[in-house]
Amino acid sequence: MASIDGLVSGLNTTQIISQLMSVERASGNYLTQGKADSQNMATVLQALNATLTGLQTATSALIPDSITKASAWTSATAGSNVPGLATATTGASAAPGTATFTVRSVASAGSSVTTGSVGSLTSAVSDGPLLLGKGIAALGMASITAGSQLAGGAHALVVTQSSAGAALTGAPLADSITVDAGSSTMSVEVDGTPTSITLTQGTYTRDQLAAEVGRASGGTLSASIGTDGSLRLATSQEGSAATLRLGAANAALGLSDTGTTATGTDGVVTLDGVATTVASLTRGSQITLNGANGDSMVFTMSGGLRSGTASATVVQLSSGSNLSQVVSSINGAGAGMRATAVQVSANAYRLQLTSTSTGADSDVSLGQGAFPPGLSGLGGTVELSAGSDTLLRVGTGPGAFDVTSSTTSVAGLLPGVTITAVKADPTTPVTITVDQDSAGIANKMDALVTAANAVLGYISDKSSYNADSKTAGPLLGSALTRDLSQRIVDNAIGTSSDLPSLAGVQVGRDGKIAFDKTAFLAAYAKDPAAVEKTMTAFATRLAGTTKAASDPISGYVTGQITSEQAKVKDYTDQIASFEVRMTLRQQTLQTQYASLETMLGTLKSQSAWLAGQLASLPTPSSGNN
Repeated sequence: MASIDGLVSGLNTTQIISQLMSVERASGNYLTQGKADSQNMATVLQALNATLTGLQTATSALIPDSITKASAWTSATAGSNVPGLATATTGASAAPGTATFTVRSVASAGSSVTTGSVGSLTSAVSDGPLLLGKGIAALGMASITAGSQLAGGAHALVVTQSSAGAALTGAPLADSITVDAGSSTMSVEVDGTPTSITLTQGTYTRDQLAAEVGRASGGTLSASIGTDGSLRLATSQEGSAATLRLGAANAALGLSDTGTTATGTDGVVTLDGVATTVASLTRGSQITLNGANGDSMVFTMSGGLRSGTASATVVQLSSGSNLSQVVSSINGAGAGMRATAVQVSANAYRLQLTSTSTGADSDVSLGQGAFPPGLSGLGGTVELSAGSDTLLRVGTGPGAFDVTSSTTSVAGLLPGVTITAVKADPTTPVTITVDQDSAGIANKMDALVTAANAVLGYISDKSSYNADSKTAGPLLGSALTRDLSQRIVDNAIGTSSDLPSLAGVQVGRDGKIAFDKTAFLAAYAKDPAAVEKTMTAFATRLAGTTKAASDPISGYVTGQITSEQAKVKDYTDQIASFEVRMTLRQQTLQTQYASLETMLGTLKSQSAWLAGQLASLPTPSSGNN
């Protein structure tokens, strides 16, 4: 609503009061300006602190960690002479070194496929739950079948103790062994049954002799050569039910102990945490494992039990499920495998299973009887491709050894180095060389100098004076930032015991720090220990300078920011109080002028009344005396 004033006096009292208040408010301008100045200073110092934090980060790369001692000085880089076969990357703990190996195999995923096919994706193939196995072959199991009861979902299989056959070891053999008529017969007692084994006469290497013993025994025994060159015999049957005794000595084969009866080692396997000890294991034998809550599984063995972990998953399916539904259900079961319906010919589809992980334990299969013959022609599964580990063969002599991994990455051959196998080639040696990462160190030195110049440049920019606009930067005349700049420059100049200038760090006449990477690399190549000592000291000094300035608790720049923020708060409070006073002053003026108008109105009324009274008085006649 527009105000109507000065009706009596004719004065524009609103404008008069506004002008008077402008004069009054001018006395508080210093508060507004002071608040703005403190806010600006706090913002400038906060930005300075941010550049100091960047410098602090850059220094940390060159200062050894207090616990691990790792820093840029311990960094290394790895290279491969045949990157098409294997590459390498380094971690924080990598150290200079070299390793040569051949890539015997690269980790791959196991897969299987059904032996038969169906005519379409909508053909009914299942009349109930499917049992999926992953990694069971690596445990020594050829196939699995659900027991009388088996709950849906995943089940864990763990072999906690490998089984072994009964074994006897002879004396070390010569490199060449001659088997003649007097030594061609081996007399042993296997599982309490006397057995005679006839070897083909001839001259053998030790490995050839082991192969001949296995052949001649018809699979009853296996034979191998120990690290000392001795012949080791073991029963094919594993577990404590297996026994082996030498019936007669055979000096040519290094076998002389006829008094010892060896016993096999039991295997221990758990189903969902419930352990079963198996005392007799042979190819084709079956074992039943009982799990929790009445669950059970039956396994057909391919040999003995081998330590490891596998899984079995029950996938629920309704009767009459077609191939597409089976594929979808398997893929949604989280069984560690992918199902695919592959078309192998016109109107012929097979179910293919592929492990989602790699390694020798990534075999995948279906439980026996998954697809009933009367309902589907899919049949069981057969291995399509075996899962394999990455295997690196190190060396070629008697001391050669293998390093394996279930993935393409192999760690541990060289400290802090991860080798990635790309392609198998047993005939081509690959050499991985790990060297000090001098280029990486130089880059970190460059980053340190850049970060230091960022601080110096920021302070210089905010301390400048613009002669054209006659405006000064907020840090002009600041002793705090002038001292900080000088400290950073002094850090770069160094001391008599460590001069960064000898390794490429110079302070120019403009106050900026320069870094000569070529000079640094030359100095580092000549005396890496001296350069490391000098530059670590330089970085340590800078770290101390930045911490003293920007520490969140005790830093003097941080303290100045806190002080400016406190000033802003104080100015805000003063401005609020000043506004209260100004509001009261304006109300007072408005009251005074309103009273003036009232008083003038009263006087005007009185004046009109008096004028009326005077006008009503009789006028004297000029003719009367």
